[in-house]
Parts: sequence; structure tokens; C-alpha cells
Amino acid sequence: MNTSANDPKSQFKYFKSSNPKLNFPRFDVDSPLPKAVEPTARYRAHLGLQLLPTLPLLPPFNWQFLSFLVKKLGFQSMAGPMLQSWMPANLSKIQLDNSSDDYFVERRLNGFNPGKLNKVDNQEWQYAVRYKTSRYSVKPGGILPEYSEARFTLKDQALHAHSIEYCLKEQKVIATPQDGQGWDLAKHYFRSTEYVYQEIQSHLGRTHMNMDQYAMAFYRNVSRSPIRDLLLPHFEGLISIDKKGASLIIGNTGFIPKASALDPLSVEETLIEEIAQLSYHWTPKQQSLPDVIHNNYFDRAALGMWELLEKYVDKYFGDNQADIKRYWPEIEGMSEDLVQHSVLKPEYGTLAIQSEDDLKKLCVYVIYHCTFFHSWVNNKQYEDGGNPSYAAIGLWEANYDPKKVKARHDSQVRLMWILANVHYNPAIQFAPTHLKKLLWDYRDRLEPGIPIDWIMMSINI
Repeated sequence: MNTSANDPKSQFKYFKSSNPKLNFPRFDVDSPLPKAVEPTARYRAHLGLQLLPTLPLLPPFNWQFLSFLVKKLGFQSMAGPMLQSWMPANLSKIQLDNSSDDYFVERRLNGFNPGKLNKVDNQEWQYAVRYKTSRYSVKPGGILPEYSEARFTLKDQALHAHSIEYCLKEQKVIATPQDGQGWDLAKHYFRSTEYVYQEIQSHLGRTHMNMDQYAMAFYRNVSRSPIRDLLLPHFEGLISIDKKGASLIIGNTGFIPKASALDPLSVEETLIEEIAQLSYHWTPKQQSLPDVIHNNYFDRAALGMWELLEKYVDKYFGDNQADIKRYWPEIEGMSEDLVQHSVLKPEYGTLAIQSEDDLKKLCVYVIYHCTFFHSWVNNKQYEDGGNPSYAAIGLWEANYDPKKVKARHDSQVRLMWILANVHYNPAIQFAPTHLKKLLWDYRDRLEPGIPIDWIMMSINI
């Protein structure tokens, strides 16, 4: 075995937590970043342009020249008490009535946490979204229902709000649109609970950390197979940003534990629980709604993206059939790493790559999540989370320190702005010609759910 410093398995080491329960397959954040995955100069420049409005508020990004520009251009005022009101408007701020039930329904279909609606039988309502947090620890002063379920009726190919049931401090409440302030409060609680799950499960879990396990197995094993050229552009920036995210987003000092009502351990337990259910054998057909809903743009876009990627990957395999077979031992090594480090629950099968068909499925799954799905849940974050009065990741009791609440809300707005605005490497510009053509051909399926120029090549922010 090659144990030199240039050996990929020496460079790409798996992280091992001191608490075995918190282990999941990812790059060792305590190891130096391998040169092969360091951010490019173009990426650093692009990121710097997006950080200008919030640079004074981000100590980790200590770029002296940009700091000088910020002061000269007057952006330092963004660090003051007017931050939230002076930041660029988001979608909820420009709504004539963001408290309306129509807007509440639309965001469950097309907002930053899509694909959560489930069909319900033998009830007055036909669809519901339910989040359960009772098994997690809530910090003193924090408000987070033990569970929250929003229910919807289907009529004339449209969803309508029916009711919300939640339990807070062991008190069950059922609110309906006729309940005035009680209904508005129920929606407020639901949006906060949804935000926690969007950030931990859909964004961090399903995209960043889920893809990290595939990237690790890929970098450690695949060097000559044509699969390297197929997947490499979609892994650009992933391990680098996940290494930063280990302290910026999670951990004792991360954004989610600090801004939400969950403690750090609960955040990581929620994250691992999500990863343990994710397999490349999944397809968006498994979560798409069985009924036609006229403004369900997410399902239409997700199914369209999956279909075009199946065409793209199938053609690539056809064009490179001989070399894929020739270097199959590399795929076997990738498979071995995936299985050995997987936390997938047995009832969800295995991550083993046992055939060429499995490899095709894996490639479609990886490209879908690195491009379309991450672009959706990341780039829409400012739409919903850029206005804490509409959706705050953390809610706090009335007597809680107002300065701490404001600081957390400011942190939320800043981070959502940054994450949603680093549109580096749009696929329609930088993808291989065949993929660009397919994206354009499927434009009417992808939009208006997501503009095609919002679909990035990789998870790099």
C-alpha cells in the first residue's frame, strides 16, 4: 500500500469523533486541506465580491484590502443597529401580505425546504407536514414546539390551509384560519420549526454532509476512470466549504446552535439521523405529490432535472463504456469506502456499488444534489430567512435578553445573505456542452421553480 504524502488515502482522512455516536463519514476537519481541493483564485475573488456588504461582521474573513474598501465606501454602517432594515429586501419583505394563508401554502410548496408534504388518508385534510423535536434538548429561554404539523386541503388543484396542531411545553394546541392571532402564532411557530429542519436536514445534511461521503470515497479511489471527469466538477469546493462549516455552522460555536433553540448535541444528532436515511437509490419520484397542484413548481422542476440528468449520464456512460470497465477496480475501491464508513440504517439498503447500473444511479444522485437540490435549498435561504420577523431559526421567551435576540437575528440575516448570493460556477455557463443543452431544453420544467442561472455546478458555499 502506498503510504506516501501523495497517496490520496493519506491526504483524504475520515473524521473520527471522540464520541462514536457523533461519527459520520466526512473529511477530517483537523487535517490540512489537500491541495487538490483548495479554493481557486477565481472562487476567492467571487466570494469576496459577495462579502463586501457584510465583511465587517465576519472576523474569519480578515481581508485587509476589502476591509479598507468597505470603510471607504461606507459599508461599515452595516455593522450597526440598522443592519436588518438596511439589508437588501427578501421575498417575504416585498409581499403585500406575507402573513396570508396563500403565501403560507406557496412557501410549503416552493420555499427553502421543499418536498416535505405527505399525503394523508381518512382525515378532513389531504396533505400535511409534520416536524417532531420532542427528543431533542431546548436551551433555557428557547421556544420550540415538541411537534408541529401543518395541514392542507386539496380543492380544484390547489392547496388551502386547514389547521396547525402543535405541542408546546406539553400543551397541545389546534389552530385554524378562523382563530386570528392564535392562527398567526401557530404559523410563526411552524415556520421556526421548519427553518431548523431546513438548515440541519435539507441543507446541511442532505446536500453538504451527504455529498461529503461520496466525495471522500471518490477522491480516495478514482483517478483514471472516466467517472473522475464526470463527477469532479460537481465536487469542486465541497470539502473545503464543509471543513469551514464544521465550526461556522455546527459545533459549540456554530450558527445553528447559537441562533436556534437547540443545543449543539441535538443539532448533530438531528444531522446524523438525516444522513442515516439517505441512499443513492432514492429518486424524486418517491417524494413527489400524487395529485396535480397548479403551483407545485418544485416537483415539476425536480422531476425534470432528474430526467435530464439520466439522459446526460446515460450518454456519458455510452461514450466511455470501455474505460469505465477497464478501471472498474477504482469503483470497487470507492464502493468499499462508502460501505465501510456508512451510517446508513440497514432498512435503507446499502451504498455498495454492485453494478454499472448502480454506478449510473449514484452519478445521477450526486449530480442532482450537487447542482439542483443544493442550489434550491441554499439559494432560496434569503427569500425565507432574510426576514427574522417572518421566519426566525430561533424563537425566545418574552423576558429573554433582547440584545442577544437581536444579535442572533442579525447573524441569521448576514449568513442567509452570504449563502444565497455566492452564485459561483452556474451550470448553464460552465457545464459540459451536453449538460448545458439539456438544461436549456428543460428550462420550461425548471422554471419558475428556480431560474436556470441559479443552478450551480457544485456545493461551494
